[in-house]
Amino acid sequence: MYTRNSTMIQQGNTKPTVDGWKEDKTLGSGGFGTVVLWKNEETNEAVAIKRCRVQNEMTDKHRQRWSLEVDIMKRLDHPNVISAREVPPALDVKENELPLLAMEYCSGGDLRKVLNKPENCCGLKEYAIQCLVADIASAVEYLHGKRIIHRDLKPENIVLSLIEEKIVYKLIDLGYAKELDQGSVCTSFVGTLQYLAPELFASQKYTCTVDYWSFGTVVFECITGYRPFLPSTPPVAWHKEVCQKSPEDISAIHDINGDVKFSKKLLYPTSLCRTLQVYFEKWLQFMLRWDPKSRGGGLLDGRPRCFSLLDSMLNMKIIHILNVATNQLLSYPLTEEFSMQQLMKVIEQETSIPVKEQDLLLASGASPDPKQSAAQCWINPSDEDWVVFLFKKGGSSEIPTKFKPLPTRVQHIVRDPTTLLPHPEQKKAWAECVFFCAEQVVDYKRLILSQRAAMLSLLRTNSDFIRLKSKMVNESDYMMAKIKFFQQSLRHDMACYKDQLSNGNLTDSGELYQKWLQSGEDMNEYGAIKEECNRLDQQSTALQTKIVELQRSPFARTNRNNVLEDMEKTSRDLYQELRQSGRAPGRENLRDHRPMVTAVVKCVMTRDKNLQDLYRHLVKIASCKQELYKILPGIERCCRDISSANEQLIKCQKRRQSEIWQLFRMVGGEINRHGSSGQASISVSIYGNESLESLQVVEDSKETHKKLGQMLQDVLQAQNDLTLNLDWDSIPLADT
Repeated sequence: MYTRNSTMIQQGNTKPTVDGWKEDKTLGSGGFGTVVLWKNEETNEAVAIKRCRVQNEMTDKHRQRWSLEVDIMKRLDHPNVISAREVPPALDVKENELPLLAMEYCSGGDLRKVLNKPENCCGLKEYAIQCLVADIASAVEYLHGKRIIHRDLKPENIVLSLIEEKIVYKLIDLGYAKELDQGSVCTSFVGTLQYLAPELFASQKYTCTVDYWSFGTVVFECITGYRPFLPSTPPVAWHKEVCQKSPEDISAIHDINGDVKFSKKLLYPTSLCRTLQVYFEKWLQFMLRWDPKSRGGGLLDGRPRCFSLLDSMLNMKIIHILNVATNQLLSYPLTEEFSMQQLMKVIEQETSIPVKEQDLLLASGASPDPKQSAAQCWINPSDEDWVVFLFKKGGSSEIPTKFKPLPTRVQHIVRDPTTLLPHPEQKKAWAECVFFCAEQVVDYKRLILSQRAAMLSLLRTNSDFIRLKSKMVNESDYMMAKIKFFQQSLRHDMACYKDQLSNGNLTDSGELYQKWLQSGEDMNEYGAIKEECNRLDQQSTALQTKIVELQRSPFARTNRNNVLEDMEKTSRDLYQELRQSGRAPGRENLRDHRPMVTAVVKCVMTRDKNLQDLYRHLVKIASCKQELYKILPGIERCCRDISSANEQLIKCQKRRQSEIWQLFRMVGGEINRHGSSGQASISVSIYGNESLESLQVVEDSKETHKKLGQMLQDVLQAQNDLTLNLDWDSIPLADT
């Protein structure tokens, strides 16, 4: 295959190198061709080259088909169809030889390799299915738009390429592809039997709808892990049985009596959520119709209905809700106008949890805004599991004791581990064991995430709770310090007031004194607020201890269970051994189920114990949250009472100060009155009236003025001394 000017170097058993291009490995081999990976040692460029390995044995028709594939590939340009490359000159063929086909290299291998992994024995994960269907549907519609039928759609002809950290699925091998003529009808018999449309098998005329059947068969296998219609039945018998299916039937199996049973539903197990499962069932009913004319659902606005439906399915936003109490995953399609209130009403109808009692939490522990759109509960799908967690407010003290039951096939082998089954039946039963063990791991991780969300929600609420509680404690201490100051100053004022009364400097009926006495007694009543604050503070401290203990729980530090994961791996390994033994000689040597049953039973026992412990932990979280909400109103009430007490305290202080200043004004008036009389007496004396009586009046007036002035100074000095001597350190600063 090398040109005359190329230089080939080969040493020992190493693979050849041609002008810097080194043969790396064989990627695949088909009826006529072999695909080899070549890498450039200088640029690290990789290219997959398909060459004919039986040129001398090929008929003219085969040569035409080979050349047609090369020609078609060079004309195609689509991200989901393998792209052609220029053949490096050093690797090109000589004249008169069949042309080489150089293609991009997809390092992920083909879909068959993926489906053969034991973890995919019951189908791919939901996100992988969505990506695969979107990519291959786009490729098929593109080819049909170019008037090209692939005719050999199967897992081996779908490869995976990693582009920008995303897996992209691409169609390859157009060796059987045929360009439609003007009549759009073909009659040649090509393709792989297991994925072949019925009309191709019967050598009837066909159109592009043969690709619909093959595509539907591949997708069904990706969802379930097996082909839809009697996958182990020989072709002739298969055709005779399956032709009896109704247009809506999408699968057929043999029951325990050997009778064929058709189904319009996707049977357990699959990883699809219930919403997508319903849509895929409808889509598969279009793709797997026996009648080629109705296959695909006909045209809708000039476009095949199957592609329009697929676009709707794949563009649909789905909200996943985990009902934590039942460990049931709910799914709801999201529309633009779908509000949180509507979502919660739908949840109420299904779970019987009233809207007011629903506690929906995002993974962050935040609660969705009930006044906003339900779109806040959705993110773009990915490999990561994204769910919203549904709790019932107040929680439940009941610990579940029953969890997901074993699938029917698994129950049969658990009851009788020594029973022998035909290899296909045993393979199916063991595949369901693998799926069941994997499902327990996923369910456990979801519940761990639910407790993490519940814990984060508790901590969020507790943060606000602690802030309010600290405010209550600080303000109550500040209030008591102000009351103490008020009472000290009140006692001093009352003592001074009594002294002035006893000295005859004031005349009063005692009404003012009684008012002051009553205000002091009123202040004593606010001590009850402080006692209530202390009680709530003690309850809060005890609650904080419980919350700290919850944070130290093992469930708060891990999101996995090693035993469950070990049993999942063990079940996969056992399934792989069984699968490989089915290909080996001596297949009649059947094996019993005891190793697989041991793994399943250990998985169930571990799950039951750990889930019960986990639910107990969830009950404690719910209990703490409920207790927090129970204490919170009391703290809020105390904060309001403290604010009211402060207002009353200020009001009493202002009133007493006003009354004191009123006394000062009375004393000042008395001073002014006596001062005028003294001046008059002095004037009389100056003008000749020197009687002793007049002089006595003047002296009395001076003495009264002096006493009242001294009393005023004493009161002001006492107020100043009290302020200076007060222990200000005992008064905490209020929160700002």
